[in-house]
Amino acid sequence: MRFYVEPSPSGTWYVKLDGHDAPVSRHDSEEEAIERRDAYARGTAREEDGELVELRDGATVRIRPIRPDDKPRVLQAFDALGARSRYRRFLGYKKELSTAELESFTEVDHVDHEALAAVDPATGDGLGIARYVRLDERRDTAEAAVTVVDAWQGRGLGTALLERLAARAREEGIREFTATLLSDNRAVLAIFRRLGVLRVVRDGPVQEIDVCLPVGDGDCMGEALRVAARGDVTTA
Repeated sequence: MRFYVEPSPSGTWYVKLDGHDAPVSRHDSEEEAIERRDAYARGTAREEDGELVELRDGATVRIRPIRPDDKPRVLQAFDALGARSRYRRFLGYKKELSTAELESFTEVDHVDHEALAAVDPATGDGLGIARYVRLDERRDTAEAAVTVVDAWQGRGLGTALLERLAARAREEGIREFTATLLSDNRAVLAIFRRLGVLRVVRDGPVQEIDVCLPVGDGDCMGEALRVAARGDVTTA
């Protein structure tokens, strides 16, 4: 990846990724922007940590917690999403990510807000992200989402990301995921269904679902029986 610094119309300074129109970050001074540019270059060039995961088609990816210097990878991955994938992820048309959104997506506390990134070990490209954000009013519940770039969809990467995200959530005392997604997004619905007991909270073109995350044998059994009695389990 190649980065450069340029002034913004507002008098601040942008760090940009070569070949991408949207800025990676915005800074008050040119010196600060240059420092950040060099940090991005070091971060994207360094040897990756994390878990090497083999997908069902034999491809290997690296999955690890997201870092602040992953902003270029997130921007790159967003640009690799087609219009339909963007619509499904953001429930509306999305042309580009703002610098504030890139900060929100990458600068997380890894407790109440966790995000796992999938990276191509050969190229360093960002391939996908799974994240949860704990709800203030329900501390054992978190909103979860997963996004995979178009070229890697249907290969098991979304499943690998969400399974590891669920494991991290359980470590932090989270027992349930909630998600809002389009009802025709059957691939992501199927992934959530594999995590635990799925309940449809609101049906329609846009669905709201809850997924009870098992932490031990029989953990979700009581919830499973209650959901089955109501008849609102979504089955494969």
